[in-house]
Amino acid sequence: MIRRQWALDLAMVGILAVAVLVLFWQAALLQGVFFVQDMMVQNYPFRDYFSSALKAGSLPLWCAEINMGFPLFAEGQAGVLYPLNLLLARFLPTYAALNLNIVFHLWWAGVGTYLFLRAIGCGRAAALTSALTYACGGYLVIRAMSPNYIAAAAWLPFLFLCIEWALAHNRSVFLWLAGALLSLQFLAGHPQAAVYALIAAMLYGIYRGLLQGMGGRYWLLLLLGVPLIGAGIAAVQLLPTAELVQFSARSQGTGLKQFVNMSLPPERFITLLLPNFFGNSSTGSYWGREAGFFIQLCGYAGILPLLLSLVAVRERRDCFTSFFCVLAVVALILALGRYTAIFEWLYYIPGLKSFRIPTRFLLWFAFAIAVLSGLGLHQLLDGREQRSYKNWWYLCVLFALFAAAMVWQNRAILKAGDAALQGWGQIALHYREELYQELWRLGIMLLIGGFVLASRATGKTRLLLTVLVPLATYVDLYHFGHRFNATIDPAVLLERPATAAAIWADSERENGTSPRILSLVTERNAPYDWHSGWVHDQTSYLQYPATLRMYTGSLYGLTNVLPGWSPLHLKRQWEFTSGYPRFVGLAGVEYVVNYGALNWPGWQQISAGDLSVYKNSRALPQAYVVHDYQVIAKSSWRLHYLKSARFDPRHQVVLEEVPVRTSAAGDGRAHIARYGPEEVEIDWQGGGGILVLNDAYYPGWRVFVDGKEEHIMRANHVFRAVAVPAGANKVVFSYQPESFRWGMWVSGATFVLLVILVVMGFGQSLGSFRPLPTELGGVLAWSVQVFIMVVLYALVTRGEIWYQALARSRILAVLGMD
Repeated sequence: MIRRQWALDLAMVGILAVAVLVLFWQAALLQGVFFVQDMMVQNYPFRDYFSSALKAGSLPLWCAEINMGFPLFAEGQAGVLYPLNLLLARFLPTYAALNLNIVFHLWWAGVGTYLFLRAIGCGRAAALTSALTYACGGYLVIRAMSPNYIAAAAWLPFLFLCIEWALAHNRSVFLWLAGALLSLQFLAGHPQAAVYALIAAMLYGIYRGLLQGMGGRYWLLLLLGVPLIGAGIAAVQLLPTAELVQFSARSQGTGLKQFVNMSLPPERFITLLLPNFFGNSSTGSYWGREAGFFIQLCGYAGILPLLLSLVAVRERRDCFTSFFCVLAVVALILALGRYTAIFEWLYYIPGLKSFRIPTRFLLWFAFAIAVLSGLGLHQLLDGREQRSYKNWWYLCVLFALFAAAMVWQNRAILKAGDAALQGWGQIALHYREELYQELWRLGIMLLIGGFVLASRATGKTRLLLTVLVPLATYVDLYHFGHRFNATIDPAVLLERPATAAAIWADSERENGTSPRILSLVTERNAPYDWHSGWVHDQTSYLQYPATLRMYTGSLYGLTNVLPGWSPLHLKRQWEFTSGYPRFVGLAGVEYVVNYGALNWPGWQQISAGDLSVYKNSRALPQAYVVHDYQVIAKSSWRLHYLKSARFDPRHQVVLEEVPVRTSAAGDGRAHIARYGPEEVEIDWQGGGGILVLNDAYYPGWRVFVDGKEEHIMRANHVFRAVAVPAGANKVVFSYQPESFRWGMWVSGATFVLLVILVVMGFGQSLGSFRPLPTELGGVLAWSVQVFIMVVLYALVTRGEIWYQALARSRILAVLGMD
């Protein structure tokens, strides 16, 4: 009997795997590579760099090809120490590793949800519906462009599962396991998702603990053991990241305006029924950009899961329904961000001000609705009579009327002829087609929902609901998400583009250094769109590698001197960009990629076309010697002096301290003998001088002159310099970060401690506690009242932006054509 039960559960997990594979069949079969937005711009280059290093047998802590040197390991988003990333990157091409990573974690998110629903007593059909809702729902599926976020979110259900198992089996080992799983979330590379998951799980553990009267051991393990074990094992990643934060643009946190940026406008609640009401980025019809990116504002979980969640809240009185109802409401309130005064209170909580995008709290909403949908279906299938089946039809009609009222505001789009639509642009053309599809889908799903909710689950009807609900849920979610994450031929990224080929053909390198480039191509000065429309036209994305923007140059061994999308780029690197184009020579830029002609004096064109490449023959070498210096401690004065005509970069360096030795009459000469990611060896000849290495200054770099350690100075605001005495022969810069070394010790010690605790206390109980209450009343009423109070308070304090909601819901008004 037990064997049969396990077989049935494995069958459900297999069905879930098929569902995810069908949704991403091209990526799963490696017939294409994900490329949308963050994937091509940032995540693919990051993963490719680490993959190349791992295949060569090294663990790179420093990436020389990004912005004249960057501690990419500390940045963390590549998740290089995350076990699955290590395994896939070591043995597969980058595109294959990324594809399988994303597909696996979406499935894994569903597996965790399925197991959690089973653990709290739900049947298989209900658990499968919850798993499909979380794994294939809009919130996660459209984030395939952010594999680190999906990986962190995939472990959220398992945190809840460990806490549930700890209480159900009265064993502390499950809380230690929760700590280990938390460390995986941190290592996955998205701290914000990991912290939000931890907070949600802690709230669940606190809630359950209070209900069951848990003793002190439980509270010690939950509130201290779980976070400390998680952070301790991940210290090898967290400590370097914490160090980088101190030197990045996030060192003072985000400003309040940025902290509340991409809040969920109240009119976006319609997207819970019509996810494409404001258009869709993938088709180029998205007209709601002013509020934020489509992916950040989407929390679509499906029509049936939403209806089933309401069934659970209305019909059930258990603690699980109560908690997840409250979690969903809290998530929506926090996601509103600047539209209430509540979210701004979080800005003053230490640590949280470094995060941004309030709609990331929709992670809680996505998981809560998934769980509630399973609880609702279980309620329908357990044989109980409904109080009034007609009420559920009324609810479906109410949803339909709400959607119709919102669509009515844009009736001009539905009624307009083709000529009028063409006058309004491609956005309007694609939008009308999608709006019709949305209405058909909503109507069909509401009819199915009405039938499901009004049916009495007896006999054949029960069997029908068991099959119909998961299937209809999946079809609904598939219809929304299957086109969003398009793929392209991997050759687009693997083959060296013409611009990179032209640079390498012109450049000669023998010591391991790479040509320094500056890509000036943007969406403002070129006819490219890298944020929308990839379903209908992939031209912009096919051209993206040739632009060599941001991190893309590193794919082809080139060094770009501009920071990219990462929020953790060094603050001084951003400050240095204010001096471009004057600073291009100072930064050693040899080549510029531009769309069209470039009218900079002294630059020679070496490659023509839409994307042209120009060469700078007067760039400073990567290592050079000067004998004159200026000491300017204040940042603004230093940058002003560097931009002035008084500064001669070939003979002078600007320092922030007096060097330990000077040699104004020296004739020292430097030549890079060997250039590696974490070690640069320079041959020195002649007298003394100040050696300037045009690589980014950062803690952890050490310099040795003939084997004796010397002091590294910060040169020209962002670079490295060292005073070299006469008679020296060799200068070696070596990257040996203390944060990584201490992180390894902490991680190793914590892991050993965890093993000891598990072995010694494997059967240790959490102590005595009372049974879980079977009924808790009033959750729906209380949740609705709290939400209404928050909205009313928001109307009083933020009334102006709330009253503009209807205007923001009319496409012609937003496009300025009303």
